[in-house]
Amino acid sequence: MKLNAGAIQAIVFDYGNTLVEFGKRQIGVCDMAIADVLERLFGPLDREALRTVRDRDRMAPYMGDPPSYRENDLRVITSNLVRTLYGREVSEAELAEIVRVRLETFVEATEATVEVLALLERLHARRRLGVLSNYPDGDAIRRSLRKTGLARHLDAVVMSGDIGFSKPHPLPFATILRELDLPPEQVLFVGDNWLADIQGAKRAGMPVVHTVQWTPYEVFERNPSDLEPDAVIGKLEELESWL
Repeated sequence: MKLNAGAIQAIVFDYGNTLVEFGKRQIGVCDMAIADVLERLFGPLDREALRTVRDRDRMAPYMGDPPSYRENDLRVITSNLVRTLYGREVSEAELAEIVRVRLETFVEATEATVEVLALLERLHARRRLGVLSNYPDGDAIRRSLRKTGLARHLDAVVMSGDIGFSKPHPLPFATILRELDLPPEQVLFVGDNWLADIQGAKRAGMPVVHTVQWTPYEVFERNPSDLEPDAVIGKLEELESWL
């Protein structure tokens, strides 16, 4: 299907596994850094138990019937992590140190390719660009965008951690559309996650391109009632051919 390029005034991207790779390898690096700081602060750690808690926290916004899509509070899940693994309360100083390590490791683990940077530069010459990402720490994403060089091409950035709800909840999509001051049919969404990105954006009335270059960490089953994307691309650089 050929998208109506003339109607598209802006493009909004998911971040992890869309603009940058953030899969099992990067998550493993981040989890190892958290394990290291926990052991430095509190002593030996059951790393398998840590992985279980971290996976549970990642999926928490999608749990429930129906799911609330309420984003995790970073301070709360970090305090609960220490309580679960060590049976003790975390001090403010300890909490700050764990959050600092988590943020710095995330930023260090994210890299943008020269091809993606060049693509955004070309796209930004003709359209407004934005990022809409699920992550409980908005500051980490913003620092990562500056570090990778992607920030200079963006007109709007919205993080689930800043507004309290994760995609596919309608609030993140309504917020980015308000930031861009455009109706949904004029904003193309590009993302990798079948539920959060594809279903969320389609329900919001946006045209959608599904990028499958990288495998998302959270995998959701497709349902017969799911909405289909307007296009599927194997690499982000293919986006230009659809426009």
